[in-house]
Amino acid sequence: MDVNLTAMLRARQLFTLVRGLKRYPFPATFENVTFPPDGQLRLAKMPKEPTYDPEKGEEKYKTSKRTIWGRGVEEIHTELVHEQYGLAAVSGGMISADDFDFLQDRVNKNLIDKQFAIWRVDPPWLPRTKKAQGTRLGGGKGSIHHYVTPVKAKRIILEIGGHITEIEAQAFLLYLCERFKFPVEFVSQKILEERRVKEDFIQRHNQNRFNWDIMMKYNMQNCTSWLSPYDLEWKGKYK
Repeated sequence: MDVNLTAMLRARQLFTLVRGLKRYPFPATFENVTFPPDGQLRLAKMPKEPTYDPEKGEEKYKTSKRTIWGRGVEEIHTELVHEQYGLAAVSGGMISADDFDFLQDRVNKNLIDKQFAIWRVDPPWLPRTKKAQGTRLGGGKGSIHHYVTPVKAKRIILEIGGHITEIEAQAFLLYLCERFKFPVEFVSQKILEERRVKEDFIQRHNQNRFNWDIMMKYNMQNCTSWLSPYDLEWKGKYK
């Protein structure tokens, strides 16, 4: 028999045997998972307003919107403590008490055994005032209506961990991003590491010497006269 014909017959027999086999993915292991030390596995209830101690002279106060607290980039809380999954702010914004209640309800309903979720932001503390409907303008600020929590870009809002895969975490975290009034994204430890490596590679291999530092150092085209202080501080990346 011809050698080529024999090889074809053997390949056909092997294909017939392999065609009916089912390939199952390797089961995920959770050997390096770390649970919260306090044993709290569900998102805690966020208070709608801060507490004040009259004995210490603390009392409610009214203030301006102070949007500066939501501008710029976060410098501390940008990494996942449990190195699994979470939600991070793409740009700055404010989180209200109603948003916290919605997130707590949805996340806790989707968590099962040996899974946990933790907050990475403070409870609402910044007051927001509002006048009653039909009130004339003037007469000072209105009464305190609610409180919000300001967050900056790259701030981790909450974390999900335990015996959970990335697909399971994405299933109920991605649609929660639409709840916020500012852009929020799903992040994982792998995504953050790949992003960090990519940024370092671009910085080390970038051959274009024209950047924000050079432009501001030599005041090219008198740019420092029309650039805002925020552009000078954050190199035009954040608002």
